[in-house]
Amino acid sequence: MPKKKRTSVKSFNDVGVSYKLKLSYFVASIIPIIVMTYLYLNYISPEMLKEGQTTVVTVVAALLGLTVFLSVLGLVMTSRAANESINTLQKLNTRMDSLLDLTKTFRESFYVDLLLDSIANSASQILNAEASSILLYDESGNLRFEYITGAGADQLKGKIVKVGEGITGWAAQEGKPVMVNDVMNDPRFSAMYDKDSGFQTKSILCVPLVIDGKTIGIIEVLNKKSDENFSEQDMKILFSLADHAALSIHRSKSYESSHSDFIHITEILMTAMDYHIPEKKGHARRVARYSVKLAKALGLNDEEQKRVYFGALLHDIGLLKYNQDDYWGLKKFELHPTLGYEMIKGVSMWQPMAPYVLSHHERYDGSGYPRGLAGQDIPLGARIISLAEVFDTLVSARSYKPTMGFSEALDELKKNAGAQLDPQLVDMFAANFRKEDIVE
Repeated sequence: MPKKKRTSVKSFNDVGVSYKLKLSYFVASIIPIIVMTYLYLNYISPEMLKEGQTTVVTVVAALLGLTVFLSVLGLVMTSRAANESINTLQKLNTRMDSLLDLTKTFRESFYVDLLLDSIANSASQILNAEASSILLYDESGNLRFEYITGAGADQLKGKIVKVGEGITGWAAQEGKPVMVNDVMNDPRFSAMYDKDSGFQTKSILCVPLVIDGKTIGIIEVLNKKSDENFSEQDMKILFSLADHAALSIHRSKSYESSHSDFIHITEILMTAMDYHIPEKKGHARRVARYSVKLAKALGLNDEEQKRVYFGALLHDIGLLKYNQDDYWGLKKFELHPTLGYEMIKGVSMWQPMAPYVLSHHERYDGSGYPRGLAGQDIPLGARIISLAEVFDTLVSARSYKPTMGFSEALDELKKNAGAQLDPQLVDMFAANFRKEDIVE
């Protein structure tokens, strides 16, 4: 199903503002001077020369020349200023356009972990920051790092920030946004988290996440790239993003609460997978994110997206029945889709995802396993997960294969279109994924 495009606001160049400004200046300044010069040279100057007023003619001519020069200089400066202003407005227009797209994405995210991932990465991208964090209040009233992007992120996940502690804790305590472009000269800054992560914080922008007047957490971005400073415009954009993010987090947590046992058991299994096979740590969550993005691009409804998401999370669950030695044995490894299918097919909440787990290693040309299905006989969810898994294997630093860049990985997917992968899904992937979508 084709994806319906949202009508974008026209850019400032599209509506010809620069051209109109230059034309207005030319009409208001340059044309009158040209007319005056013409009249002076053809009528006034000859009469004055007849009367012997040579000095006056010279002075007036010099003044007219200077006026013309200054007017042309003014036109050049106005043109430059207009272009700079328009470029700034275009950047703001692009960022606001991106923000509108992101808020729609937030509303469509139904699982907190997936939502936090989207919010944190979006904040980094739209504000051109090196890293970002989302901290939410826990049951003890402390802020906890729930999602972190950037260097050393794994070292901070789950750590506590007490209210009032550091710049982040101050923002939570006061319920106010804060922007610091030189943290070393701010007495509120605490370097303890940099020591834990190895990340060096230079600048920070924090905004509270507020829903119905209650602060539920903090979103922060760190270190503007290219050694630039965060601006008031950045503050306003993050504030707007936080406003939508808080509402989406609240809604997703409500969804989780109504499906708490299902969500918690899934999370327990994902954690067990990460520790059981460290080489695949985070693999299921990354595959789930890529799978949902592809499912959205295909126009699948919310319920279908949920099935794809949880199917992707559980696609390798059969590996929990292996010991480490079994995992590296190819023939035994090929049993894990069937083992995973048998594990979840009897659970009512997981039953719709069981066919995806069973078929995610089928190949489009029919040479896959365990049943040798081909083409459209392979469930769509399984074909989506298969492509997402291949992509993650190609680009992930934790993969058993040498890591590829985005362009190389995309070329590899195209090479396998029609053989291992559904060619239509590969085309859809190429049209909707960018380098920035790679999950670290």
